[in-house]
Amino acid sequence: MNHPIHASITAFNSFQSLLLKGLLLLMTTAFVQHAAAQGRTSLATQAAQLCQEKKLDDAMTTVQLALEDGTEKNQAYTWYVYGFICKEIYKSRESQVRTSTHRMLAIDAFIKAEKMHSNGEVSTNAPLRYLVNTLYNDALLQASEINLDNESSADALFEDYRRVAILSNVQLDTEINSNEIQFIKAKAQHFFEIWSAQPEKEEAIQRSVALYSRLLEINPTDCMTVYNIGVAYFNQAILQARAEGLDVMDMTRTKIAHSYFEKASSLCPDDIMIQTALQLASKDQPVDKDQTKKLAIKKK
Repeated sequence: MNHPIHASITAFNSFQSLLLKGLLLLMTTAFVQHAAAQGRTSLATQAAQLCQEKKLDDAMTTVQLALEDGTEKNQAYTWYVYGFICKEIYKSRESQVRTSTHRMLAIDAFIKAEKMHSNGEVSTNAPLRYLVNTLYNDALLQASEINLDNESSADALFEDYRRVAILSNVQLDTEINSNEIQFIKAKAQHFFEIWSAQPEKEEAIQRSVALYSRLLEINPTDCMTVYNIGVAYFNQAILQARAEGLDVMDMTRTKIAHSYFEKASSLCPDDIMIQTALQLASKDQPVDKDQTKKLAIKKK
């Protein structure tokens, strides 16, 4: 079964491939207009033509010559073409490389072009938004694949995304903040899944609870997050009860879980999963420690 994060990003990539076809057409129009305005075929225009013909190595060599030219290096169009070529190299050769050099070079070039242009000569919003979105998607995928030793790799990708999103001004603060919540949630879910598969890795469930608690600080009324923290405590209580031969209802973690389920129930009284969890954690009669089933976290 495909991971839901991978499925959503596959849909995103399908949309982006259509967008990039439009970007190529946009660039073609731009370099033709630029050549007419210059009255000559500039190196940047030649590079754009080579890029259009999918001769990316030749295009890169030519645009680098343009960046060394005393006149062309000071033109927004030259930096736009350089960014577009870097983007095409990333797209065709490095799209699976989450630390792609050409992606970052493309972003820097587009930002420089945007700062330089003064007459609408270039439009960098669409390619920048595409690249910024790929950074976020890579951070989200990394968050779903990390282990206890490399969580920082996902954090570094997300910080790259946040920095570029702010610097390029292609996303609103609300969108960036929403993406951060989804990123934290992805890490919390993944660490919970690691612990569920390998209960001896107690640090994984500790990190999961810490991340869900961070989400709760952002939004204290999110019943899904409150419920998931309760699930983490309840499932730990079940394993502890089984290991020690005790009643799960006597576990301190069960009582903690119950308090979270009560809060979640008050926030979302019609949620069946929450009401079921609350009932399981609040039975008065002893529960068979071998029959009590662990609960599942909410992912949406």
